[in-house]
Amino acid sequence: MLRRLLVKVRRLLGWALDFCYPCDCVFCERPAGEGGYICADCLGRLPLTRNPSCLICGAEAPVPGGPDFVCSECLAHRPAFARAFVVARYEGAVRHLIHRFKYQGGVWLQEDLVRFLEATYRVRIAPLGVAFDAIVPVPMQPSKRRQRGYNQADLLADGLAKALGIPCQRRFLRRVPTGVVSQTRLRREERLRNAFAAYRAAHPRHLKGKNLLLVDDVMTTGATCNACARLLRRAGAKRVYVLALARPLR
Repeated sequence: MLRRLLVKVRRLLGWALDFCYPCDCVFCERPAGEGGYICADCLGRLPLTRNPSCLICGAEAPVPGGPDFVCSECLAHRPAFARAFVVARYEGAVRHLIHRFKYQGGVWLQEDLVRFLEATYRVRIAPLGVAFDAIVPVPMQPSKRRQRGYNQADLLADGLAKALGIPCQRRFLRRVPTGVVSQTRLRREERLRNAFAAYRAAHPRHLKGKNLLLVDDVMTTGATCNACARLLRRAGAKRVYVLALARPLR
């Protein structure tokens, strides 16, 4: 409770300071200009352009050039989500931004990161013509959320929902204890087994026939998003799409 209160106070103080003083760029420490913590020069150097990627899971090809494709894993085992979209590769400056946002209390980076998600949505998802009923953040284990003070996926989903005018529904998914605090060091097979036991869908009468956009910060193997999408669809959702900030090369 105290940690959450401190996070809120820090956010309010940050907004007050931003109003009075110009923000410095998180990379070069020069004035970032109006709105955000990344200056135009550093923004232009971020590796947001990606190689061709899988049309289903968003996994990136290791080499540039050529059209998008359907990867062998999706051909063999079609995931429960309709499609996944990724903003950038999880490396370098992008990894630094997400790490600071996720592990170092950098909630002040929310606005910049939401802008990346919004741009990807408008350029790559909106043309599909899907009418989304809700944006759903991937939930975090309660003990981990209490320790950190916030769920980074929740902040991203909430910001994106406000930017797009789509409701953010946190209650559709919940995280349940599994004895595994983090999946970051698990092998892919272990992630898959653990992911399906770690989440539960809720409020099926509100899920029936809905098109949902699942939002997360980093999509690693896709196991978590696949598990969440499967649970949401079993509970009645029509289609689930995924939007993540970053994904590493396999």
